[in-house]
Amino acid sequence: MRATNSVIDGSFWRRTRAAILPALAAIMAAMASGSPANAQACECKSTYDKIVESGVFKAGIRYDYPPVGYLDSSGKAAGFGPDLATEFAKRLNVKVELIENTSRTRIPLLLNGTIDAEIGPTSPTVEREKVVDFTIPYLWDSGAVLVRKGDSIEPADYGAPKKVGVTQGSFFVDLYKAIRPDANFTTFQEYTDAATALVQRRVDAVLINRSNALSFAKNLPNIVVGKSFVELPLGITLRQNDSKWRNWMNWTLQRMWKDGTYQALYRKSFGEDPPFYMWSPSQLQPGL
Repeated sequence: MRATNSVIDGSFWRRTRAAILPALAAIMAAMASGSPANAQACECKSTYDKIVESGVFKAGIRYDYPPVGYLDSSGKAAGFGPDLATEFAKRLNVKVELIENTSRTRIPLLLNGTIDAEIGPTSPTVEREKVVDFTIPYLWDSGAVLVRKGDSIEPADYGAPKKVGVTQGSFFVDLYKAIRPDANFTTFQEYTDAATALVQRRVDAVLINRSNALSFAKNLPNIVVGKSFVELPLGITLRQNDSKWRNWMNWTLQRMWKDGTYQALYRKSFGEDPPFYMWSPSQLQPGL
């Protein structure tokens, strides 16, 4: 009886091993490559490769955020964001397609593949980095209040019952609550809507990036830029876990700084030299 069991057991394990080992080998190979066992379910191609293959770089830009992004007198997209997107496309040897996004739509458009990168006034935050990635800071700015002439330029002076204008999706809300927990916010789709509401006295102040505030104050009578309440790094927003595309963007930004292209585009839009360094005050990333 013991001999019979031995034969049965040996035969069973030989058959089992023959069935299991190939499957185990496939699983181990998938784990080693970082891919699921079902290769068809894997989206492994980098955005960089897709852009080169398609011949088009789809850049998300703003229409409501001069000088970073706006429509000129002829209705054409203009500003630092569109200029930078055009330069990226040139260095990729592809065409550029400029696609409008807003504070509310920028991340959804990136995640659903409508745009390949969002080149606008977006600051990295912990909450945002749960769903998207960012390049190194490509701009530095500050958050300020846009107010009417004769009103206080102190950010802390706009608590309730005064009304403060913000755009939908702006993280200025949380930052300003640290200054005035009682703040009364009114939300708008775009900054042009918020600035119009300020002129019409429907709000008493607008929370806005200083560079954008200066542009509005230049073109709107009786509107001035108040003091800043926070310093802001701005990053180009990308889809998560795509190091090939993110590295290319980071390296290209630094190469543009090194050859002077970045500074020239900045001066064109902002009317001055960049008041910051690319990468660090010491040097660019070693090896560039």
